[in-house]
Amino acid sequence: MEYSPKLAVVLLLALASAMAATAQNSPQDFVDPHNAARADVGVGPVTWDDTVAAYAQNYAEQRRGDCQLIHTPDGRPYGENLFGGGGTQWTAADAVNSWVSEKQYYDHGSNSCSAPEGDSCGHYTQVVWRDSTAIGCARVVCDSGDGVFIICSYNPPGNYVGQSPYGGCRQHRSSSNSPQDFVDPHNAARADVGVGPVTWDDNVAAYAQNYAEQRRGDCQLVHSGGQYGENIYGGRGGGADWTAADAVQAWVSEKQYYDHGSNSCSAPADKSCLHYTQVVWRDSTAIGCARVVCDGGDGLFIICSYNPPGNYEGVSPSRLCMRACMYVAAHILHKE
Repeated sequence: MEYSPKLAVVLLLALASAMAATAQNSPQDFVDPHNAARADVGVGPVTWDDTVAAYAQNYAEQRRGDCQLIHTPDGRPYGENLFGGGGTQWTAADAVNSWVSEKQYYDHGSNSCSAPEGDSCGHYTQVVWRDSTAIGCARVVCDSGDGVFIICSYNPPGNYVGQSPYGGCRQHRSSSNSPQDFVDPHNAARADVGVGPVTWDDNVAAYAQNYAEQRRGDCQLVHSGGQYGENIYGGRGGGADWTAADAVQAWVSEKQYYDHGSNSCSAPADKSCLHYTQVVWRDSTAIGCARVVCDGGDGLFIICSYNPPGNYEGVSPSRLCMRACMYVAAHILHKE
């Protein structure tokens, strides 16, 4: 059979894609973001349970044919979260981050949800349900090849009407807004697309803190216009609970609208992809962030600054395909 460089490129890229998908959808890839969200509100960790996972895998196989987001029948033994979407790039982290992003609509004090029509808080409250201590999850690619179906099952189940997911008062810890609490979710999102980590930079952080102090009086989401890349989060009227993890999760949740292949964004009019692309911008390797509570205590302002800055027009944030293609081409050119 005649050697075909073009076919070799296709096969190697397909193999790399398959290996990446496997690496990003292990049990630990489901457990870790669950436990990060739970730790953020003072709830103990979940552990992986093979029996629960077998139940999830069995139902995922049943949905492989249509990938419709339909829950298992009434009377199910476990709590349940579902996730899906077009394309096959969605990972364990994407699913859990999507569920956790509902936190912005959940008010623990009143145990109520202000999500707009079509959205929910139920996925988030199940993730952080104190009594749900074991999970098992599954991910399948639709038979059509144009989507995925992801399910996590929870034992014991949560989301009982009238009950608070984590009971009592939220357990706040000063460490929930430490430098590492900003760095870790950034690096989880970057690792998910094969981009190297960021590190904390005190000089960048000083710039962020200085600007945050300027915004303390009004907490308006106005950019600084300075020398660094920048993401901001918060506003008045939202309480003073939001943490480093909440801000980064909100930015990373924009991944659902970003298509790497075309380097384009399909976000609705009131959304963006630019917070996400700055988080995963390959050349932004140092960050510094700050969080201040608004004067009056009815909101907050969070800023992360990035050095070097990202989001240059027409440039892909992670340049994954370009580097993969260059690597494969180099090996083909040197093939004897």
